[in-house]
Amino acid sequence: MLRTLPIRVLNASKPTLGFSVTRSSAFGIQHLYNKRSFSSEAPKGNVQELEDLKQFQQFVSNGEKVSVIDFYATWCGPCKALEPIFAMLSERVPEVQFGRVDVDKAQDTAMEYGITAMPTCKFFKDGEQLDTIIGANPPKLVSLIKEHSGVDISGR
Repeated sequence: MLRTLPIRVLNASKPTLGFSVTRSSAFGIQHLYNKRSFSSEAPKGNVQELEDLKQFQQFVSNGEKVSVIDFYATWCGPCKALEPIFAMLSERVPEVQFGRVDVDKAQDTAMEYGITAMPTCKFFKDGEQLDTIIGANPPKLVSLIKEHSGVDISGR
């Protein structure tokens, strides 16, 4: 079983937040993410910011790839914690496209897809919704990426 342990590191210049994801025999992941520190300005990776419903629908209608969308809010603590993991996955799994929707800026998109809690990650293929994760759950995110894309990311 994967366990996610938040690690808060304070240093004189910048507070940072890292995560440690421990071994999972079910997915063969030994240390997907191990005590890396990120500033509050986490890298975006290959994540596209989706600003309105039209852009969102075009993005998830890409027939070639599975789309993973992170619905977040800038004021949401768990959303901030998930951001560096989401960015890291977007770099390691180019076979999947990753997008983010700020629910405060794109309220039409959040309402259309019934977002009531943040973070919420939704999986799409050819515009059809495949799955949903409510809450910051990196192990579930990894397992659903593997399930829906067929990509084994344990060695990446």
